[in-house]
Amino acid sequence: MKASNFNLKSIKIWKVGSESGEPVYIYKSGASQGGVVLGFQYFEDLIDVGYKATLTINDTGFNLISTLPVQGFEKVTIEVTDYLGKAHEYAFRLWKVGNRIEADRRRIYTLGLVSEAFILNEGSVVNKVLEGTPTKIVEKLLKEYLSVPGSKIKTQPSLNVMKMIPANKKPFGIIRDLQAKAVSESSVEPKVKTSKPSPATAATTSQRSDAPTTASVKSGSAGYFFYETRDGFVFRSIDSVVSPDPKKFNGSEPVAEYVYKPAKIEQTEAEDDRKIKNIAFQSEIDIMKKMRAGAYSSLICFFNINTGKYEEYTYKLSDVWDKMAHLGTQTVLPSGQKSLSQYPTRILSTVVNHENWYNGTGVANPEEGSDNTNAVSDSQKQYLAQSIARGGILSNYQLSIEVTGNLDLRVGEKIIVKMPNQVPNQSKGELGSFDPEHSGVYLIKSINHQFMMQNLECLTVLQLVRDSLGYKESNVS
Repeated sequence: MKASNFNLKSIKIWKVGSESGEPVYIYKSGASQGGVVLGFQYFEDLIDVGYKATLTINDTGFNLISTLPVQGFEKVTIEVTDYLGKAHEYAFRLWKVGNRIEADRRRIYTLGLVSEAFILNEGSVVNKVLEGTPTKIVEKLLKEYLSVPGSKIKTQPSLNVMKMIPANKKPFGIIRDLQAKAVSESSVEPKVKTSKPSPATAATTSQRSDAPTTASVKSGSAGYFFYETRDGFVFRSIDSVVSPDPKKFNGSEPVAEYVYKPAKIEQTEAEDDRKIKNIAFQSEIDIMKKMRAGAYSSLICFFNINTGKYEEYTYKLSDVWDKMAHLGTQTVLPSGQKSLSQYPTRILSTVVNHENWYNGTGVANPEEGSDNTNAVSDSQKQYLAQSIARGGILSNYQLSIEVTGNLDLRVGEKIIVKMPNQVPNQSKGELGSFDPEHSGVYLIKSINHQFMMQNLECLTVLQLVRDSLGYKESNVS
């Protein structure tokens, strides 16, 4: 059996409300029950919450849609085994029947499948005041509103106690708002210092003679990922997800290594489960886009509505680069980006309100000596610019690869990609035949498993991202 082969064990569907009873088999033990399965595709995404799938069926003589009947929200499970015999089960809820074609005595249609929580979120609204750290609020929303068991929730503790009125927002919408506001307990403590922007190149200085010279510099890192795999939900800091070193930011090592070899070599070697079939760079550094988003430097204007105090802070990526987790080996910000971070390219403004949730007679602002540790203060200075920049530089390099089906991979994991070095042999470095810059650790942003029923082979398409270049040899195999 080739590494790309799989076996389809069963496809089951239950009537709504009868999940504890006997299912209807669409497919079982290698024999079609109600129709021929033409195709199955599975999707996960680091940014788009909720795993999804499509199942295309050639319904011959069973008429599943009318016999069951299919009405929506039916539970569907799909069981497969990979070439090693390892079992994998996918559980969904049916949300759509589409692309239906009637021909002769058969009908072809596609079932749209999603995770149960994804559908429940659409019908849930939150109208109670929420209080706690972003992590605690996320756990509360998942458990109480989406009925997610604790064993299916993986979170990382965060700072900044918050209090918010949801105003009938959906749980996922509230969590989206919290992602940028969450600061990990393991992050570097934000510091404030007064300084003048250091001069950049002569050309830059002459063009920006009106640049602010009295703003302050903020340092630190913020921002969380929130995503769902078939193992459950994850709410972790960007630095934790990105870091390939368990000793830094509570990171994790790469889970696999993939090698891309020239076509002539591929044709003569046996297929294995770590082979890259196709590779393509979708994007490599877009400086203009990053500058417009303020990823390198931003000027943030804070107006305290309680005191009338106005403050400006300058955020520079060059000041916090070494305090962030990185996928490449660059220890310092590249000189071009460092130069661009000297002056703000985006201006943000916001209103600060420390007194909103404080009923005492003292001072609520922690920066002015508040002794009330229970006060819910406004922490925008600790996360606003940092979360924008942290997320902004993460996708500096975007790579798409097609690999032999690997059903163990999850979004949010990291893999090592080795690609050919195109320079002559005598000019190659310590990595030999591999590119020392573009080879390295990448973060899995999205996964698409394509199960092809004609030859029972699986192809996995990975969308990968990284923030910096360079690769250091590791022990992952």
